[in-house]
Amino acid sequence: MNQIMQREELMLPHGPGYERVPIQSIQYIESDKRLCKVVTANRSYTIYASIRGFEEMLSKGLFLRIHKRYIVSMDFVNFIGKGEIRVAGRVFPVSRKAKVELQEMFMKYR
Repeated sequence: MNQIMQREELMLPHGPGYERVPIQSIQYIESDKRLCKVVTANRSYTIYASIRGFEEMLSKGLFLRIHKRYIVSMDFVNFIGKGEIRVAGRVFPVSRKAKVELQEMFMKYR
Protein backbone atom coordinates (compact mmCIF):
# COMPACT_ATOMS: atom_id res chain seq x y z
CA MET A 1 0.00 0.00 0.00
CA ASN A 2 2.90 2.42 0.62
CA GLN A 3 3.93 2.20 -3.03
CA ILE A 4 0.46 3.36 -4.05
CA MET A 5 0.64 6.41 -1.78
CA GLN A 6 3.91 7.50 -3.42
CA ARG A 7 2.46 7.21 -6.92
CA GLU A 8 0.77 10.09 -8.65
CA GLU A 9 -1.71 7.92 -10.50
CA LEU A 10 -4.07 4.99 -10.02
CA MET A 11 -4.76 2.09 -12.35
CA LEU A 12 -8.54 1.86 -12.56
CA PRO A 13 -10.63 -0.68 -14.48
CA HIS A 14 -12.06 0.61 -17.73
CA GLY A 15 -13.68 -1.60 -20.35
CA PRO A 16 -11.72 -4.83 -20.84
CA GLY A 17 -8.55 -3.47 -19.16
CA TYR A 18 -7.17 -0.80 -16.88
CA GLU A 19 -6.55 2.89 -17.41
CA ARG A 20 -3.88 5.07 -15.80
CA VAL A 21 -5.65 7.95 -13.99
CA PRO A 22 -3.67 10.88 -12.55
CA ILE A 23 -4.63 11.43 -8.90
CA GLN A 24 -4.74 15.20 -9.52
CA SER A 25 -7.58 14.65 -12.02
CA ILE A 26 -9.91 12.97 -9.49
CA GLN A 27 -12.74 15.33 -8.53
CA TYR A 28 -14.56 13.10 -6.04
CA ILE A 29 -15.21 9.53 -5.01
CA GLU A 30 -18.70 8.29 -4.21
CA SER A 31 -19.38 5.08 -2.33
CA ASP A 32 -22.44 2.86 -2.38
CA LYS A 33 -21.68 -0.04 -0.07
CA ARG A 34 -18.86 -1.98 -1.81
CA LEU A 35 -19.00 -0.06 -5.08
CA CYS A 36 -17.00 3.15 -5.47
CA LYS A 37 -17.34 5.59 -8.33
CA VAL A 38 -14.16 7.57 -9.02
CA VAL A 39 -15.05 10.71 -10.99
CA THR A 40 -12.77 12.86 -13.15
CA ALA A 41 -13.73 15.65 -15.57
CA ASN A 42 -13.63 13.22 -18.50
CA ARG A 43 -14.88 9.90 -17.13
CA SER A 44 -16.10 7.96 -14.13
CA TYR A 45 -14.82 4.56 -13.07
CA THR A 46 -16.92 2.14 -11.02
CA ILE A 47 -14.98 -0.43 -9.03
CA TYR A 48 -15.51 -2.85 -6.18
CA ALA A 49 -13.55 -1.26 -3.33
CA SER A 50 -14.06 0.38 0.04
CA ILE A 51 -14.10 4.13 0.42
CA ARG A 52 -11.85 3.67 3.46
CA GLY A 53 -9.17 2.20 1.19
CA PHE A 54 -9.27 5.29 -1.00
CA GLU A 55 -9.22 7.52 2.06
CA GLU A 56 -6.00 5.86 3.24
CA MET A 57 -4.43 5.99 -0.25
CA LEU A 58 -5.07 9.61 -1.15
CA SER A 59 -3.18 12.66 0.10
CA LYS A 60 -4.71 14.14 3.24
CA GLY A 61 -3.74 17.65 2.13
CA LEU A 62 -5.65 17.42 -1.13
CA PHE A 63 -8.52 15.00 -0.42
CA LEU A 64 -11.02 15.02 2.43
CA ARG A 65 -13.74 12.59 3.39
CA ILE A 66 -16.71 14.89 3.92
CA HIS A 67 -19.35 12.23 4.54
CA LYS A 68 -19.53 8.48 5.01
CA ARG A 69 -20.17 8.18 1.25
CA TYR A 70 -17.95 10.92 -0.24
CA ILE A 71 -14.32 11.97 -0.60
CA VAL A 72 -13.66 15.23 -2.46
CA SER A 73 -10.61 16.91 -3.95
CA MET A 74 -10.08 20.42 -2.60
CA ASP A 75 -8.85 21.45 -6.06
CA PHE A 76 -12.41 21.11 -7.37
CA VAL A 77 -14.40 22.67 -4.49
CA ASN A 78 -16.41 25.65 -5.77
CA PHE A 79 -18.58 26.46 -2.75
CA ILE A 80 -19.01 25.56 0.92
CA GLY A 81 -22.37 26.15 2.62
CA LYS A 82 -23.70 25.33 6.08
CA GLY A 83 -24.22 21.63 5.49
CA GLU A 84 -23.23 21.17 1.87
CA ILE A 85 -20.38 21.57 -0.55
CA ARG A 86 -20.24 21.99 -4.32
CA VAL A 87 -17.57 20.09 -6.24
CA ALA A 88 -17.31 20.53 -10.00
CA GLY A 89 -20.96 21.68 -10.10
CA ARG A 90 -22.38 18.83 -8.00
CA VAL A 91 -23.75 19.36 -4.47
CA PHE A 92 -22.77 16.97 -1.64
CA PRO A 93 -23.77 16.79 2.02
CA VAL A 94 -21.11 17.47 4.66
CA SER A 95 -21.17 15.59 7.96
CA ARG A 96 -20.86 17.56 11.21
CA LYS A 97 -17.67 15.66 11.92
CA ALA A 98 -16.00 16.83 8.68
CA LYS A 99 -17.30 20.42 8.72
CA VAL A 100 -14.49 22.02 10.77
CA GLU A 101 -11.69 20.26 8.90
CA LEU A 102 -13.32 21.15 5.58
CA GLN A 103 -13.48 24.84 6.46
CA GLU A 104 -9.83 24.83 7.56
CA MET A 105 -8.73 23.11 4.35
CA PHE A 106 -10.85 25.41 2.19
CA MET A 107 -9.20 28.50 3.71
CA LYS A 108 -5.78 27.11 2.72
CA TYR A 109 -6.96 26.67 -0.88
CA ARG A 110 -8.21 30.23 -1.37
